[in-house]
Amino acid sequence: MKSIMKSIMKSLITILLIVLLSNIAYLQSSPIIIDHTCTKIDQVPTEFVEYAKNNFNLSYGHTSHGSQIVTGMSMLAKMQSSIFQFNKGSGTLSLLDGTPSGDLGNPDRTTWAQRTRALLAQNTTINIVMWSWCGQVGGSEYEINLYLSLMDSLEKDFPNIKFVYMTGHLNGSGESGNVNTRNNQIRNYCKNNDKILFDFADIESYNPDGEYFLNKNADDGCNYSGGNWAKEWCEDHPTECPSCGDCAHSHCLNCYQKGKAFWWMMARLAGWNGITSVISPNNFELISYINYNSTVSFNTEGQVTIYDILGNVIIQNNVSTNESISLEKFPYGIYFIQINSHIYKIHKY
Repeated sequence: MKSIMKSIMKSLITILLIVLLSNIAYLQSSPIIIDHTCTKIDQVPTEFVEYAKNNFNLSYGHTSHGSQIVTGMSMLAKMQSSIFQFNKGSGTLSLLDGTPSGDLGNPDRTTWAQRTRALLAQNTTINIVMWSWCGQVGGSEYEINLYLSLMDSLEKDFPNIKFVYMTGHLNGSGESGNVNTRNNQIRNYCKNNDKILFDFADIESYNPDGEYFLNKNADDGCNYSGGNWAKEWCEDHPTECPSCGDCAHSHCLNCYQKGKAFWWMMARLAGWNGITSVISPNNFELISYINYNSTVSFNTEGQVTIYDILGNVIIQNNVSTNESISLEKFPYGIYFIQINSHIYKIHKY
């Protein structure tokens, strides 16, 4: 009986995943923020990457600084057996690189929006639009509000298309500088209005270990008041710093980090909730079945987090040995339980 139930549950999980992936336009009810915490590419579930490659057609307008993302994508694509492929035909992501021409401040602060509308009128297959800055983010509050307003208008006029907001690159002026003030203006707007943000500036404010450099006047070249964080990190981790030939205005590690963050974003837009410890396939130590009135008992102590099938946290408590948690008030379905480093999957029926 139990083996039959396991088989049924696996089928249900597959069906649920298909349903979730086929309805991504309706899933976003909170902001998607892509920053320095979104570069652990090995934690991204492959099924969402595959969905993105087969279903997304992306337009990316940029000039030199914005090319850093594409350079990083190319670095990933060249790796042996890499799944992160683009513009190589069927089964790879379609990217209109540098299309339309210009960036968010070139030739002025509004032409990019006009060019976007013209492109979308001509090409009805595009379902994601992204634009980058190349230095002009350090303008006035009014000018950033103009950018935000134009993006919002595009979203309203093209509701079936995902528009990616972006911060601008660092310039060495630090936390108190106008660039950081304007970037924070963009961040706050995106967080308060459930937008998609690729935080270009945040990614180049940290090394891969999470060490922070904006408070040391980091710039777009990864230079800071005490050296260059990218060069220093690569000297300590030479096998984790692939060459790129040229990363515009910067170090190859900066491009590499942004390329990884890009694919994390593609997975998020494909429906992944970004919870790495729960969603990863084959990561479950136990499958158990409980009836409606049962409780879950623990033979160890620690912090327990219980997620529903969509990755929402429904319970988070510290438990002692032999303590139990009741799921009586929650509906039938699949739940994930994480205690310390162990993850369990249960089916409440």
